[in-house]
Amino acid sequence: MATQQSVYYCEQCQQTTVHLETKPNHLLHLLLSVVTGGAWIPVWLFLSMDTSKPRCTVCGRKARYRLFRGYRREA
Repeated sequence: MATQQSVYYCEQCQQTTVHLETKPNHLLHLLLSVVTGGAWIPVWLFLSMDTSKPRCTVCGRKARYRLFRGYRREA
């Protein structure tokens, strides 16, 4: 899964901090679904539902407001 970094205001830390969130690579899962004849679709759906909200790298709390969208980096 890809990891995206963004800057949010953290209510716990009372400052803007970097937050991390994981997102699935939909193109890869589409390719796997085609190659396996659709057998990969339930796995894809499960992984898509498991995406998390951004979490503060300092305290671990979930973010509410995004201030700046960062870059993606493969984990």
